[in-house]
Amino acid sequence: MSKQMDGIHKVLGIVTNLLKKIGSEKNIITRDVYSEIVCTIGDNGDKAAVESMLSQLQKVNVQMENMSWLNEHYKILHDFAQVCSKTLNEEILLKKAYEMVSQVMPTDSFFIALYTEGNPLIHFIFMVENGIFFPQEYIKMGNNFTSRAIRTKEIVHPRKVSHDQTDSTFGVTDTKSGIFVPVIIDDQVKAVISAQSVSDFAYRKEHEELLQIIGNQVIHSIETARLYEKIYLMSQTDELTGLKNHRAFHNDLSNLIGKDDKKITLMMIDSDRLKKVNDNFGHDIGDLYLKVLGDGIKSICNEEIVGYRYAGDEFMIIINSNIDNIVETIHENLFDYLVKHPIKLGENKITVSISTGVAVFPEHGSSVDTLKKSADQAQYRAKKQGGNQMVTA
Repeated sequence: MSKQMDGIHKVLGIVTNLLKKIGSEKNIITRDVYSEIVCTIGDNGDKAAVESMLSQLQKVNVQMENMSWLNEHYKILHDFAQVCSKTLNEEILLKKAYEMVSQVMPTDSFFIALYTEGNPLIHFIFMVENGIFFPQEYIKMGNNFTSRAIRTKEIVHPRKVSHDQTDSTFGVTDTKSGIFVPVIIDDQVKAVISAQSVSDFAYRKEHEELLQIIGNQVIHSIETARLYEKIYLMSQTDELTGLKNHRAFHNDLSNLIGKDDKKITLMMIDSDRLKKVNDNFGHDIGDLYLKVLGDGIKSICNEEIVGYRYAGDEFMIIINSNIDNIVETIHENLFDYLVKHPIKLGENKITVSISTGVAVFPEHGSSVDTLKKSADQAQYRAKKQGGNQMVTA
């Protein structure tokens, strides 16, 4: 009995030491520890119970070690979350995700690919190998690890990855281990985030968890950024014509004035007889009248020429160019477009007619308001002179 109690005390002592080590190293149940316990208890009936206990201890140890590893990197995760909350720039978000992953795990190759359910294409929006960044590309779903992660909604953990097995054509290095983590939001795969290494067995369970956290953060942030961009674009766009609106006009002109040496020219355009068209044919035709004018302005726009529907039937064109006679050319081209695109109502044709006032910064105004006022006065004179013409301040 005394010998049995000594054995129990010895086993408890070993277990106590094991409990102290939990979370400090990957494998606390070594062969020596196991052999010592087995020799102590002998072949009695307690052996199965002790083996079960050791197995549970090892499971708890792995979980605690994983948690300890993640806790060590909590600050990095926190810093990345701060970046995600403060920027709407996709390029910054993607590079920060790569930088963070490369700090905590091998990343000889790394990519993030977006996916929309039902779409046959995968959009690789960020790809880097050995510090070399590759351009975005669309690739069809195929028989490879990226596609498998999307189809199964499960993490793919291959031991060897040839560069054509990612579904992308970037890179040339065949890696020895990789991890492909699907980012699942609302039960749909939104993306796949992947790290690959030229070393064997480079990734552990905690790497999967970390990539899941990073993937979710970056995809949520990208979706937020794209939604914001869409809302912002809508707030800057006129719904009827598709041109920029008065808010965008003031922002753009304010940013241009005084910022460079180019001459800034403002064209203020007003339709000559919209009220008459509305009274005779109805407001639907009046809206079409404005849309034709908007389409005409779009036809002459480029990087240096931007059109706006300012309000009602009043339109603006900002010209950021030093080219001589460009205003005359623009007006002629717009006039030709309107003549060639009349509104047809049975046997009737309605040609859009406009009066245009022109003002140049800084000769006719040194601010947004003074420049706009000069163009407005010039446009008023064009109307008073019979319309369908252009007058310069």
